[in-house]
Amino acid sequence: MLSVQRILGRDDEFCALLEASAQEGVGSIDALKAVLNNPSRPPSIDAFRVARSKDKQITDEIADLLYEALVISLDREDIEALAEALYKIPKTVEKFAERYLMSLEHVQGFDFTRQFVLMEEATRSVLEMVQAFRAQAGASELKRLDVRIQRLESEADDVILDLVRQLYQPDCPLLKTIILKDLLELNEKVVDRCRDASGVIARVALKNS
Repeated sequence: MLSVQRILGRDDEFCALLEASAQEGVGSIDALKAVLNNPSRPPSIDAFRVARSKDKQITDEIADLLYEALVISLDREDIEALAEALYKIPKTVEKFAERYLMSLEHVQGFDFTRQFVLMEEATRSVLEMVQAFRAQAGASELKRLDVRIQRLESEADDVILDLVRQLYQPDCPLLKTIILKDLLELNEKVVDRCRDASGVIARVALKNS
């Protein structure tokens, strides 16, 4: 017979991997910060690919653990949904970095600060929420973090509308407008991914409360 301690121990294995995945999301934003804050330094995509590759490995480990685990207290579908949501964060950041570096001559000097601040806070809030879930924090704390991430997502919607509006000016070259709009939408999607992960955690916490 499986003991309660063994079941809870297996749950913590999943939570540890999910926390590591959330940390890779934060790491991808740190890599992006280094690129955007050092325009004079030759940019590289390597750091983003490393973060996304590590997160893919973590996601695969979660899948393997789900296959091996006989009994866990958390629903398998919830773990899979959260693992997928967390993986999409560094994956989306990498997409932005790839396109940013490919079009550097057209977009260098554009200020992404307003979006970046929201992306940074959102990814760190997701990490904090995963850590709180792992530590079995109360429902009120998880709700507080979920509300914070929803607020950030709402602010991100307002920011992209304002930034895109600035692009739709007669003196803005068409190619630059198209490229920047694509990049701005990818940045907004990073915050959306964080909201998705937050929503899964909130749902799982409510289900298991």
